[in-house]
Amino acid sequence: MNQASDTALIDCRPLAEYVLGHIPRACSLPTDSLFTRMHELPKRTTPIHLCGKAEDLKAATEYLIDRGHEVIEQTLWTEALQQELSASDTLEKGEVSHQLWQAAPLLQRFVNEIVPKHNIAAGKGLDIACGAGRDLAYLAAQGWEMTGIDRSIDSLERVATLAKYCKVEIPTLQLDTETGTDPFTLFEDGSFDLICVARYLHRPLFPYIKRLLKPHGVIIYQTFMVGCEETKIGRPKNPNFLLKNGELAETFAGYDVLLDEVEMLEDGRPVAAFIARQKLPNP
Repeated sequence: MNQASDTALIDCRPLAEYVLGHIPRACSLPTDSLFTRMHELPKRTTPIHLCGKAEDLKAATEYLIDRGHEVIEQTLWTEALQQELSASDTLEKGEVSHQLWQAAPLLQRFVNEIVPKHNIAAGKGLDIACGAGRDLAYLAAQGWEMTGIDRSIDSLERVATLAKYCKVEIPTLQLDTETGTDPFTLFEDGSFDLICVARYLHRPLFPYIKRLLKPHGVIIYQTFMVGCEETKIGRPKNPNFLLKNGELAETFAGYDVLLDEVEMLEDGRPVAAFIARQKLPNP
C-alpha cells in the first residue's frame, strides 16, 4: 500500500490490535485516546489518512474534522488487508509507532546546529511552563536529563503519556511560577545546564532563571513579541506577555548570545528565537 510522503497515517484501532499488525509508518493513536494525545498530531495543514475498524474510523474522522484537521482517506482494516500486507512482506508488528509531531524548530536548530558548533554537552535541563511536553521529550531523546514544570495537572499528565510512548524518563513538578517570590526554592543555585521557556513570559522569573543556570549554562527562550496584537489573530495583546525587540539580549547582558532572531509563525505572529550561554567565571 502506497503512502503519500506528505500525508500522516494514523491507525485509530486499540493498541492491542495495532501491535498484532499494521501498515508501515503508521502512528498508533486509538480513537479513545485522541483527546489526551492531541499534541501528538501533525500540523493542521498536514492531510490525514486514517486506518481502522468502521466504528473507529467514523468516530476519529468526526473528532479530527471538528478540530480543523483534513481527513483525505480512510482505510478499513480487515482480515483480507492483513493477509495482503503479510503476503507482500509489508505487515509491521509491535508497539513501535511512527512519530507525527515535531519539536519546535528552535529546539531542532539548537540540537542540530548550536550544540555541535559550540560543543555543548547534554546535561540537566528544565522546561518552565512545559505544556504537553513535546520539547521535553525531544530533548530527553537527545540525552538531556529533563524536568518539566507546569501549574496544570492536565498538562503534566500529557507529558507522562508522551514520555511513555517515546520511551524516555521525564520527571515533572506541578508549580505555580507566579507567586511573587522565588518559585524554584526546591532547586539549588546552578542546578541546570539548560533552561527552556516557550510561549510563556513572566518577567519576574528572569533573576531566578539566572540563579538556576550553571556556569556556561544555556537559556533557550521563544515567545511572542510586540506586533502580535496587530495580526489577524490579534493575541496576545497584553504587553505583559509580549517581548520587545532586544529585550532578551538586554535581560541576559553579559551572556554569550548564540542566536537572537525574530521568527514568524504560520499565522503571521512574531516570536523571539533566543539562545544564550552564561559565560564561565574569570579564573
